[in-house]
Amino acid sequence: MIRSKLLYAVLLVVLILFYYLYRGDPKQGDLSLALLIFAVIFPLILLGGLIWLKRALWLRLFHSKEPVRKGQMYQWVLQITNNSIFSASEAQVSLTYSNSLTGESKDLTLIVPVLARNSQRVRLSFHTITCGIMQIQIHELVLFDPLRLFRVRIRPSLLDQVLVMPANTVQVPEEWPPVPMPDADTSEYSKVRPGDDPSEIFDLHIYREGDQVSRIHWKLSSKLDHLMVKEYSLPLSAGSLLVPVSVLCGEMPEAALRLDTAYSAMTAVAATLAEQELSFAITNYQTETGMRVSELYENLAEAAPWLRMAVAEPPARERDRDMLLNALTDLLNESRSYERIVFFVPQMDDAFSEVFAAAPHPERLTVFFVTAVHESDWSADAGLSYTCVPVALQEPVHPTVLNPRDEDLPDFDTEELFEGGAAL
Repeated sequence: MIRSKLLYAVLLVVLILFYYLYRGDPKQGDLSLALLIFAVIFPLILLGGLIWLKRALWLRLFHSKEPVRKGQMYQWVLQITNNSIFSASEAQVSLTYSNSLTGESKDLTLIVPVLARNSQRVRLSFHTITCGIMQIQIHELVLFDPLRLFRVRIRPSLLDQVLVMPANTVQVPEEWPPVPMPDADTSEYSKVRPGDDPSEIFDLHIYREGDQVSRIHWKLSSKLDHLMVKEYSLPLSAGSLLVPVSVLCGEMPEAALRLDTAYSAMTAVAATLAEQELSFAITNYQTETGMRVSELYENLAEAAPWLRMAVAEPPARERDRDMLLNALTDLLNESRSYERIVFFVPQMDDAFSEVFAAAPHPERLTVFFVTAVHESDWSADAGLSYTCVPVALQEPVHPTVLNPRDEDLPDFDTEELFEGGAAL
């Protein structure tokens, strides 16, 4: 802009000299005066049009779809609507995007045109190496006049988030979990399937050939014109409790990758339990409030909000480690009603092992822990009173990418991709 202003100042000086040189000439003097007046007024016209354009702009920020799986492409879209007759050949958009799990944030500047009486979309495509909440914030939009003599700033402070769920890439061992036997003293019964427990009636139906005579409801049948047969209920097991240990262990970026792998294992275990029609609950740890436990679920659709909540919650840091260990200890002492408690630990160490070993019934515990190639295998220790299942650390396949050229996002119309990272 400084160079443009200097050049325009030189132009004004030349026009002033041109006017003084030809002011005595009737024809040339009038032309030189008209050029000088136009050169003085024209910047004011540009400034007025720029201010009008600023007031006529409407900005909107949204994303293509949510939630998305780690590694999948998704888009953020900045929609710029211009209702005025003025345009800007060059507008500068300043933004910041970040990931809640890694804690990293990056700044980005885009150069886009703003067309008159038009609505256009700036599309930013991403995929990430970890799950968590991806956040983008538009800080500023700077408009320039065609000669770059003036600029006006718009600070919309637009903020949007996308929840990136872990990829279901962890393979759960086939021998886990064992199918639990229903508890004879349980007070929970299936609401969707009958069973053989005579202590609870699931449903009644008219007698059909092959029904057991012992299940005929004689009292009800005496009041009706046909025989009614009782269907007994299916007692449910006490269920499993899934506990993601949401803490960052070690240095970035490996700490984020470890927690992402632990979340992937939790998703895989939840899917396995749902396939076997075994009920499970999920915990969510918050530094301020401690552990919260959901109700029992029997399918992933019902458990999805809690799974998303567990992933979206900011992980604990090393300084909060003691509080987390105390919360895990309290949870183990209060969760005796669950048949199995499954932990997902980003990295095992002596502190976690002591908490698990001191549980009231450590034989009920299964610990999925993330391990790298260079680390020792905790599951090889025969002295452990709980079950350990190692999960290999998932190395990143690709970094966070902005606008690759081979994207396939059917949610929006195909647009041309530009080198600077924005599609218009």
